[in-house]
Amino acid sequence: MSGKNVKSLKKLYSILTLILISISIFAKSTDTYSDKILSFGKGNRETRERADSIMHLVIEKATQYQNTVSKYEAEIYIKGRTEILKQNMLIRLAHHIFPIDRKNKDMLFEMVSQSKFNAPQNYLHDLKAVNGNSIPNGKKQQEALAFLNLNVYSPTAYDDAIFMPIASNAFKFYTFNLEGLETINGLTIYKIRFLPKQWSQKLVCGDLYVIDQSWTIDKIDMNGRYSFAEFNLVMSYGRDFRRFILPEKADLFLRYRVLGNAVATTYHSSFKYQEVEWVEEDNESHKWKSLDLTNYYKLSSDTVPIIRDSTYWNIHRDNPLSPDEAHLYNKAQEQNINKIDTADDLQKYVKLTEQLTNTVNMDYKTTRIKYSGLLNPFQLGYSARNGITYKQRFRISKTFTRDKQIRFRPEIGYVFKRKQIFFKVGGDWEYSPQKRGILSVEVGNSNESYSSEITQKINEELKDSTFNFDDLNLEYFKHYYAEIKNSIELFNGFQLTTGISYHRRIPSKKKVAIDPGDDVEEILSQNYNDFTPTLGFSYTPRQYYRMDGYRKEYVYSYYPTISIEIARGIPGVGKSSGDYGRIEADVHQSLMLGLCRRLNYHISAGLYTQQKSTYFADFRYFTRRNFPDTWDDQIGGVFNLLKGEWFNASDKYIQAHFMYESPFVLFKILRINSTKKFMQTASRYILSERFYLSQLWTPVLPSYTEVGYGIGNHIFNIGIFAGFDRWHYQSMGFKFAFELFQ
Repeated sequence: MSGKNVKSLKKLYSILTLILISISIFAKSTDTYSDKILSFGKGNRETRERADSIMHLVIEKATQYQNTVSKYEAEIYIKGRTEILKQNMLIRLAHHIFPIDRKNKDMLFEMVSQSKFNAPQNYLHDLKAVNGNSIPNGKKQQEALAFLNLNVYSPTAYDDAIFMPIASNAFKFYTFNLEGLETINGLTIYKIRFLPKQWSQKLVCGDLYVIDQSWTIDKIDMNGRYSFAEFNLVMSYGRDFRRFILPEKADLFLRYRVLGNAVATTYHSSFKYQEVEWVEEDNESHKWKSLDLTNYYKLSSDTVPIIRDSTYWNIHRDNPLSPDEAHLYNKAQEQNINKIDTADDLQKYVKLTEQLTNTVNMDYKTTRIKYSGLLNPFQLGYSARNGITYKQRFRISKTFTRDKQIRFRPEIGYVFKRKQIFFKVGGDWEYSPQKRGILSVEVGNSNESYSSEITQKINEELKDSTFNFDDLNLEYFKHYYAEIKNSIELFNGFQLTTGISYHRRIPSKKKVAIDPGDDVEEILSQNYNDFTPTLGFSYTPRQYYRMDGYRKEYVYSYYPTISIEIARGIPGVGKSSGDYGRIEADVHQSLMLGLCRRLNYHISAGLYTQQKSTYFADFRYFTRRNFPDTWDDQIGGVFNLLKGEWFNASDKYIQAHFMYESPFVLFKILRINSTKKFMQTASRYILSERFYLSQLWTPVLPSYTEVGYGIGNHIFNIGIFAGFDRWHYQSMGFKFAFELFQ
């Protein structure tokens, strides 16, 4: 290994070490509430066996009660309070991560919602009144109501973000202990403590209070993590047989600790049911499970009236305000009376700075605008092949009846290492959202490349030389394109895509130290135009989906997705000269191997056929990406260290990518501090680890391999990769990208 590579390896190792040290420092922070309850009381074999036998009965009943409510209507009263416990200058960015009003360090508010539920998972919250020393915005209102959408008998909660302890396979992930029992109004209630067998954001800990004989849940007290928040939720249920599985009261505690800031929020909620309907006995359970997983949640967007009348709130409160809460209201009224305009030049400067550095979101009726921010640091990225990148994105959309939508989405980015600007201006008309029907138009530029003739002639010119065309690092033609594409679902899981594209390639006139030869020089002086119609389809058997209003969204499938695309270059259209065919096929799937563990694979191949003219080997699935991908890129399928020239060096390819994701594989080996405390704290900041393996075959590069390792969370992701040419070490590098505002 060369000295340069050793130096790079040391640099990458140092970066990873710093990350691990930072996490270990976080591990020394103050204990949280959830830390303190993560243990059993006076547990022994007998109490654990009794708890297991009780939980088997509870889980059996849960399968009956999960979908037993057909619909209900209820008035929900919510009281919320948010306190900023610790803040720094980065608090200006915090509102992108969680809802907060940084101008009010102690925020108190109340809401009344008329809420409706319709099976299986449709929630509608219509806010009727709001009051407070600071009026909550839409995000704050949604935070308050989102945690109430909990079906305690469901195996998962909050859109599958949390795996519940009453799931049918809960014993694989939880341990249980009988902590005690008590008798209330003639009912014997068992207190069952549940703890996760492994640290994961998908698992919770806490206590279940189970009623004897009926084996229903009287109360749940659970602690966990959701996104950036540590939470404690205490929800009690009705003992009246008419509402025995519906919540009566809920108390929620949220604690956010991000970017050096600490914010605590508490919510108290009470329910008054006006109508409850039950599902009739299901005698068709043998049928296939429905593919429609619609979990509809809507918060009314109309203007919510601000009601200050104390009589109104005294009627709706289940408990009076505490003296401290009443003082906050009185203080706010005094401040409103004596309020003066204190805006000065400094405040105006701070506001201007926020507008330049933050993502801008604006909503007006059915129109939505989003801009990434002119000087937003979270638009920066880094990869070993491209160096530092910076991207600007603008989105504007307008929604019409039946969720039809028109979108305009220009974006521009700069790759510093290659000193290149990439842009594209696109628009979509979603004319049939229930059938995923979208007509798209896009113009832009892409990676510079070279043609098939140049590849052949350079190799002929230099076949007796120590040089190879890869060593020249030449990028001969600038590439501009325009395309029109239509995609529509013919039946569930099967999408048909048709389109036409026009490609124009102009010589870049780049000077090189090595003379490639007269024949190549002649090729370099020509412009190339291609007119290419395309036809493709993708099919995923038994595709599960959700309906967001009229808009259909794919969720997952237990089967692979198969895609095929056929393109044909037609000469003589708008000075086009391309006369060739291109065929590509792709298969990918995400296999769940258990809680938080999955294996993604992505296999594709392509070739150019009937090559009657010069062509540029620009494949759909085998291409260079100029900007780092986000952690939510479910499949991947990209080479991070492969030089750009190789993507155009052959008329055929076969590639395979594998990604294994699991929480704390390498971290368990490292065992920093060798404490459970570290593993728990690391789980707050690292969602999971990923291991990558990619393999490529082309006629000119018979074997290229990449291996990689990555960690990530909601703020950033980072990966380290090593490349091997014919099993010989070639290079090492890393990529980094922010997840926020993607």
